[in-house]
Amino acid sequence: MKPFLALFRAGPKSLHPHAVQGIEQLPFDYALSWFGDTPPEAPGAAFVHLQKGPKWPGLEQTLLVHAAQIAGYRYVWLPDDDLLCDPAGVARMFAVCEDLGLELAQPALTPDSYFSHAITLQHAGFQLRFTNFVEIMAPVLSQAMLARVLPTLAGNASGYGLDGLWPRMSSLGRLAIIDATPIRHTRPVGGPNHALASRSGLTPVQEDWLVSAGHFMDDCSDIHLNYAGLLQSGDAFCLGGTQVEIETLLALLHESAGRLPMSKVQLTRYLANHLYYWSGEARGGQRYPRAMLRMVLEQALAGTGIRFPQPQSPQIQRLFPNYNDA
Repeated sequence: MKPFLALFRAGPKSLHPHAVQGIEQLPFDYALSWFGDTPPEAPGAAFVHLQKGPKWPGLEQTLLVHAAQIAGYRYVWLPDDDLLCDPAGVARMFAVCEDLGLELAQPALTPDSYFSHAITLQHAGFQLRFTNFVEIMAPVLSQAMLARVLPTLAGNASGYGLDGLWPRMSSLGRLAIIDATPIRHTRPVGGPNHALASRSGLTPVQEDWLVSAGHFMDDCSDIHLNYAGLLQSGDAFCLGGTQVEIETLLALLHESAGRLPMSKVQLTRYLANHLYYWSGEARGGQRYPRAMLRMVLEQALAGTGIRFPQPQSPQIQRLFPNYNDA
């Protein structure tokens, strides 16, 4: 058994064969939770589980039926079947998760992808970003995290609400969006899964309400935030309590996100979320000093060699050389 598993919820039009080419030489196994009418060809698969219906009820049954086998993997990836990815990228994604001890992560989406959330798009200036959000389109979970979230699948047909809940079941420094291993989302968001899910008697929005009401998620919408990141240059950066740090973060995000397929309104809102969080305006004040972020991140990443520079360090000056902290 290999250390990692890619478990695709897949049907006849699935793109998973692209991700598992040369599976014998890859450091991960793959398996199918299959919703098609006829059994698939699946050479080299660890298992195939035939289960009709929407993604999440189907995956729940697959995870339960094959629980003993799945428990042997250190990380499990649960991608949709309309994601185009290459085997080397998937292998690297798993390696990054293990090297950093992540609990919940996802590969970023290429700029030409169909997308719902700006934060999930690939930010070209980063290798990865430590965030408060991972979309359930393609989550990779540690074995411990998978065991933690499995009960939340019960009774949820659409998956709505889960990507607001799951990050709250982990912690800062254990979540990331990996820009170095992007995948392409090839089909419009929603698709037939929403129609199938609605047959359960609840709309996706109503399922989101149930998840939110049951888990103290009181805000009208989550504010998706990048707290820190590893840049393409190899430098690490995290948000803190000083003006230079919020300006540095906004500059780094603008440099990457400004190239993405977003309107000016979308880009402004995305960047402004970080300023509102940093200032405390989003929630009526700061519950904790933003300087705590560095401490929490370095504790979470202890042993990885990642250190986040102080605001006046040479690394910060190199990242943002034109800033004059007069």
